[in-house]
Amino acid sequence: MAEHINGAELLVRSLKRLGVTEAFNIAGLGLLPLAEAFYRNRDGIRYISALNETNLALIANGYARAKRSAAFVNVYHASGTALAMMGVTTAWAEQVPMVFTSTTSSRKLSGTDQYAAVPRAITEMSEQFTKWSCEVPSAARIPELVARAFQVANTPPYGPVHLAFPMDVWLEQTEDTSGGVAPSELLAAPTASAEAVDRLAQLLREAERPVIVAGGEVERYCGVPNLVRLAELTGVCVASEDKISDLGFPTTHGQFIGKLAMNRRTIAGADLVVLAGVELTESGLTDPIDFGGATTVTLTPDPLALNRQVRSDVAILGMPASTFGAVAELFEALPLAPERLRERLANARTLHARREAHSEQLRSIRFDAPELAISRIATEVAEAMPENAIIINHCASGEPFVEELVPISNTGTYFGISSKASAQGWAGPAAIGVQLARPEQRVVCLLGDGGFMFTSTAIYAAAQFGIPVVYVILNNGGWRDIGALARVTGSPLVDAEADFGWEFLNPGIEHADFARSLGLDAVRVETAAALRTALEEAFASDRPMLVEVMNSREDAEEFSRVFTQADA
Repeated sequence: MAEHINGAELLVRSLKRLGVTEAFNIAGLGLLPLAEAFYRNRDGIRYISALNETNLALIANGYARAKRSAAFVNVYHASGTALAMMGVTTAWAEQVPMVFTSTTSSRKLSGTDQYAAVPRAITEMSEQFTKWSCEVPSAARIPELVARAFQVANTPPYGPVHLAFPMDVWLEQTEDTSGGVAPSELLAAPTASAEAVDRLAQLLREAERPVIVAGGEVERYCGVPNLVRLAELTGVCVASEDKISDLGFPTTHGQFIGKLAMNRRTIAGADLVVLAGVELTESGLTDPIDFGGATTVTLTPDPLALNRQVRSDVAILGMPASTFGAVAELFEALPLAPERLRERLANARTLHARREAHSEQLRSIRFDAPELAISRIATEVAEAMPENAIIINHCASGEPFVEELVPISNTGTYFGISSKASAQGWAGPAAIGVQLARPEQRVVCLLGDGGFMFTSTAIYAAAQFGIPVVYVILNNGGWRDIGALARVTGSPLVDAEADFGWEFLNPGIEHADFARSLGLDAVRVETAAALRTALEEAFASDRPMLVEVMNSREDAEEFSRVFTQADA
């Protein structure tokens, strides 16, 4: 006779069968059966919680990004779902696989506006950001629907799904059918059609001034090695997106020429531009990229993205790894003429050298000034990081300078956020998830003090669960990128930062003291020597640590001026 168990136990057993080893949840009224099921199965699934649902969902988001596999996260009722929505919106924007679930009103009270109710369905809160959503109608359907949710989330293009569990399902008795659950053998890596591969190879062979722009999808779907291979066979210049989420090409490679915005003249003069999984979200603050008269090619596994932001001349549906690999094979079979390859490589290396020179120009700005500048901070972090350490970059106006000043040879060790996601407070919690997913590597998270304050309580989870993230908080006394923008645009708000609450000076915020109160090791530093010592101690420790760096308030404006001089 089959064993009868409740829905909560059936869910947890199903998760174990699907290979889930960490689950993210905040318990509340009505969730006791689920918490009990996780406790009974604690040897197979590690339970991770947080102080609020925003932090929890962002921790799960970082975990899934680093693992390239869907995270399971459960939140409570309408308010918990609303608080967790930042994790869902960023998962949609960055193509992060996530099985996001909500416990909702019991079936017998549905539609009667009872405790923590929603007017209709709780999945409506997320439906424009998810690939699929469903309310689980009975405990017996849990294995089937959860398995489907993981398959949908993990099928490229990755993204979140949303399941709703009525709270009475947790206690409903049903047969244990979890033994029939198994992860699908997911073979979802389609190469572009043979016609598309031939066409891309032809365009790369015939072009005089080709450029490939490597977007986040190249790294996200494991395409970097084949892109490097193809680039070296064809001698093309390779640029990156302007707001880097996942890095599609090593910044140390001799054919990497930097960001699109730093290469406007080069792009406008190209006769072929291949946009490989590129996010071209515009903020409205700068002019859009001009592709001139170039033939434009879009390559993406997402059919909705083929002509979403650029009306390309050639739109190719395919995964970057297999597609670039197939094109590379054609060039290996019939190599480019040696003289032409040498000319292209020489041009790419000249542009790479220009990018390196510009980086050194940035590094030299107030490098030895008494007040620590971002140039010195980024350099000290880069030199202190252990081999293969992961950097999480979300320090507002300092972000582009970290990308310029920290060399990245292994693209899988860089995590940022795109303009499409644009979520203040993302990185602090996400760094915890990344460290959970990659325990063999150390994670250092660079945060501006303004962004840190959005989700600062997330660091308590790092202390609670012994997750050794190294936080570097750049304290320049507020949202300095807002003030810098006011200065650049000549806005009268330049003198009103305190009036609008953009400054954190009166009263000041003691981030290191706050971190110590939550159980982290923490220190405030004001000199390069002190920063170096703090970083050495942080990376030598197996505990989470926060280093508060007193950062010059002049950085945002001065660095912005120099940065915009690139690509003369």
